[in-house]
Amino acid sequence: MNEITITDMTAQKAVQQADPRRWVALILILLPTLLISLNNYMMQVALPNMQDSLHASFADAQLIFSGYSLGLAVALILGARLGDLYGRKRMLLIGVLGFTVMSVFGGFVSSPILFIIVRVIQGLSAAMIQPQVLSIIQRTFPPSEKGLVFAIYGAVIGTGFTLGLILGGVLVDWNWFGLGWRLVFWFNVPFGLLVITGLPIVPESRGPGKQSIDWIGTLLLMFGLFLLIYPLTVGQKQGWPSWTWGCVLLSILILLAFIVLQKRKGKEQDTPPLMDLSIFRIRSFRRGVFTEMMIYLSMFSFFFILNYFLQTGLHFNLKTTSLVFLPLGLGLFVTSLLSSRMVNRWGNTVLRSGALIMGISILLLVVSLNTDPIHLFHIHNILILSLYGIGLGMATTPLANMILSSVPAASAGTGSGLFTTMMYLANVLGVAFISILFTHSLGLSLSDASLADYVRAFSITAGASGLLAFMASICLGLKRYRVERT
Repeated sequence: MNEITITDMTAQKAVQQADPRRWVALILILLPTLLISLNNYMMQVALPNMQDSLHASFADAQLIFSGYSLGLAVALILGARLGDLYGRKRMLLIGVLGFTVMSVFGGFVSSPILFIIVRVIQGLSAAMIQPQVLSIIQRTFPPSEKGLVFAIYGAVIGTGFTLGLILGGVLVDWNWFGLGWRLVFWFNVPFGLLVITGLPIVPESRGPGKQSIDWIGTLLLMFGLFLLIYPLTVGQKQGWPSWTWGCVLLSILILLAFIVLQKRKGKEQDTPPLMDLSIFRIRSFRRGVFTEMMIYLSMFSFFFILNYFLQTGLHFNLKTTSLVFLPLGLGLFVTSLLSSRMVNRWGNTVLRSGALIMGISILLLVVSLNTDPIHLFHIHNILILSLYGIGLGMATTPLANMILSSVPAASAGTGSGLFTTMMYLANVLGVAFISILFTHSLGLSLSDASLADYVRAFSITAGASGLLAFMASICLGLKRYRVERT
């Protein structure tokens, strides 16, 4: 770690320890994080009801669901940079305000086209929120408290995952005042207003100086990510037509042009780049991002293929499917809360063991389903899913602290934006990879395949997800990552 970074951290620590309101501020900034997580899973449950109510086509329904993730993923780096330049609390306020207003408006919309626009704007608003939350945590809390704070952050994400599917079904089924799926949107409003009201107590922070934004780089990055993420998001359900791969190839060329431009601007004093690529010179950050991709590729591909197997192979409805994920979510929640103490005692071994447990749990579930694919709610399967959640909490909750702890305070927004962007890219890439492998392994159309075919395809694809988890565990074992201990 260089002298500037040490000075930044020392000064930052002194300011943080003098701020007695940081724990109240943490509650406020984690509320929108919870809402973003809840919203995504509640929408998954409400989408069929919404599609019928709006008389939307299948393509419209796809864009309603994926538009949010698309807007979020393509604008995360921009959101992080805006926070660095113009203030993280300010951008958090703008993001929460946009998300809340769109939640109000979304409850009144009756046009599929308008609904797609609402979801994209909600995603863009979320892109203003996510990097600021991690950056404010980095700047507000001293190293001695960050382990606990990131454990709480992970528990919030686990809560959103656990409750999202269940709460979405409950709100739609209750159908209060005949509002149905509209309650899923209006559920966000009071929490958004609470955050907006309480934000004045959150300390403001920004990067050094106030500079202009590299809009050419911004357009290249956003367009390149759009051409990468959109075809990978919709391609699976459209049978991977040739245009999807053409878009992916074009996106790679555009992103390479973006990297060249950023390197050139990084050498010019008067034209600062959108993204300071020198952050990748930090070895622990570079290795940490690679490990992050491996772990989240494993997690998202496993979630997708398990959900696909339950609904298509076993014909579970969404409510029953959400109950299958419940023990997994509970294991994640509990371990997230305990991860700070575990890391404080055992360090990097916690992450390595978590990834190993993820891989072992997947293999145990594959063996169990090959023995008895019908009775998924047997106690041993519930225990296996709980064990996977425990491993997931051990592997993912300390990741943000491990990766971002080495980033200088001035680059906290860039580091947070990259961390979150890589997570969403892992989601898209994991789903695309595993869906291609599943279709190839099934060898038949979905309607012609038998249960035995589905079990075979699930075993192969889940095994690939488990292999990714084992690879992440090996990477964590080979590399000397530094995890902050209190």
